Amino acid sequence: MDALVVPQNVAVAAGMDAPVHVESRALTTMASLDAALEQGLQEQWRQVVDNDPLASLFQTPGWCLPWYRCYAASYHPYVIVVTAHDRVVGVLPMAIDRQTRALVFASPNLADYQDIVALPGYREQVVGELLRHYVEGSFRGVLPVGWLDPASDTATLVQKISAGRGLHCTVRHQPCWRWFPVEGENLAKKFSRVKTHLNHFKRQGEVTFEVVTDPAAWAPFRDEFFPQHSLRQLQASRLVSFDDPRKQRLYDILFESPDVSTHVTACRVNGRMISGHVGLVWRDVLMLGAPSISLEDEQRSPAVILMSWIIQNAQSLGLKGFDMTIGDSEFKKRLGNQCVQLTRVEVHASRRRYYAQTARDRVVNAAKARIERVAGEGAWQTKVKPAAAWLAYKRERVAEMGTLAAIKAGVRELRAKVYDRRMGLVYAMSADRLRPFQPNLAAQDTCEIHDDRIEDLLLWAGDSPSTASLLTQCARSYSRVRSSGRTLHTIVVNGRLAGWGYSYLPTEPASLTETPGATLEFDAGAVSLYDFHVLPEWRGHRLYEALLTDILHKRFAAGVTRAFIAVLESNASSRDAIERVGFQVVRRNLYQRIWKQERLVSSPAS
Repeated sequence: MDALVVPQNVAVAAGMDAPVHVESRALTTMASLDAALEQGLQEQWRQVVDNDPLASLFQTPGWCLPWYRCYAASYHPYVIVVTAHDRVVGVLPMAIDRQTRALVFASPNLADYQDIVALPGYREQVVGELLRHYVEGSFRGVLPVGWLDPASDTATLVQKISAGRGLHCTVRHQPCWRWFPVEGENLAKKFSRVKTHLNHFKRQGEVTFEVVTDPAAWAPFRDEFFPQHSLRQLQASRLVSFDDPRKQRLYDILFESPDVSTHVTACRVNGRMISGHVGLVWRDVLMLGAPSISLEDEQRSPAVILMSWIIQNAQSLGLKGFDMTIGDSEFKKRLGNQCVQLTRVEVHASRRRYYAQTARDRVVNAAKARIERVAGEGAWQTKVKPAAAWLAYKRERVAEMGTLAAIKAGVRELRAKVYDRRMGLVYAMSADRLRPFQPNLAAQDTCEIHDDRIEDLLLWAGDSPSTASLLTQCARSYSRVRSSGRTLHTIVVNGRLAGWGYSYLPTEPASLTETPGATLEFDAGAVSLYDFHVLPEWRGHRLYEALLTDILHKRFAAGVTRAFIAVLESNASSRDAIERVGFQVVRRNLYQRIWKQERLVSSPAS
């Protein structure tokens, strides 16, 4: 099945579009749009959608109108209404970016499909009106049309009409995985690997799958789903989106809307959600929305467990198929059983920009072909793109630190790698040496310290690339940290993340050995503290000391007799904080030796 959006009970008009004269008008304010809706546009819009076998959910009034209202501060509506013989034959729900003045389809960053809505027989005229408004409106930038379902003829029509107007187009393609029932498909075998992970959770207790339909159940679900989803995006180094009140409000409206069919599901273990999903159903096909997962359980593929359950129960859930939308990640390949190509057409009003873009595309495509010829298929995705992301991060760090400071930091890092002369100090203390510290804050400030509350990472709202990178690393390592019995400690001031660190109890005796006969041993009951960070804006408030105090109080109260921490000898601020709490130096040796042999590490913090 190559087409997603053509329902079996709607026939597509055959042959060329009829040469009927059409007219169009643009509604460019919420006031004019609301007035037109009251005069019957909403019902006319719905009728066009119902009779357009190629229409997508993202161009319906049920989706677009809430989006226009939620994102009014960033976009003007620009709804093009196309008529013929006083009948609405097409609707183009567009928007103008207030900042760039670019013309885009409504919900440009949220919609998986962006196509025209037209009655059969009027598609070419409606596309023509879209391009006419784009040219006559002198909008900035390109006009993106798509992604488009393979069944849609919009890409062909856009190129045809653009050529007649002297416009240039860039055409792009991306894979899209989908699942539709196939006779003889063995779903139990397809998802056999999932069963191992599912059994792991069943050993922990009751595993349940739920479909959220009651408005009263939506609020508690969203309170779990939004943070889980955001942490997943943070872990993947993507822009966190569900912390935006506009997007939260949009999904609140969509869940309660009679015009949009949401599909909300969750997988729970003893009542704890390990994965959640908010999808949209269009003509009985579920469209994938990014699922959330519990980072602690990441290694057990909770999202795959939930998605495979949906597929195996599609018929009872009233679903004819599952569209994974754009992208060919391993996650989507694992779920889907067919792959189609989606199309996007970018219309250029500026010839200069078109040729510049074409030149860039040729260079990238040629480089990609050469690299994959030499390094094998997939090398571009797995090697070049990560390297490019690393270089982009380095550029951001230079901008953050300043060129001179960045150069000095690079020299220090290179010198450490080449000469391996960094020295580390191992500190130890017992309960009787603990000198408690309180944070140095104003009386009205609040300070909280939490254990294994990974959601605290979302309480940072800065723009530092280095801090963002540290948070991503923390999120990515959390599953391994928890599975190895280690504890993440976070400190929060006035509802904002201020710092974090780790502690763990070694499971077997360890020793700090540099030369024969010079060994300091400690038993498995000791606690190791490592990898502490206090964010720059909170340094100087004794937060490092307060966090260490809290951890040590708890550990000593639980029966630990000694605590260890290691730090670079050159890190004077961390050393001062550690010594103020009561730690004493018990060993001096190569820092990398500490990392490799004793695994007692610490980072600059105070």
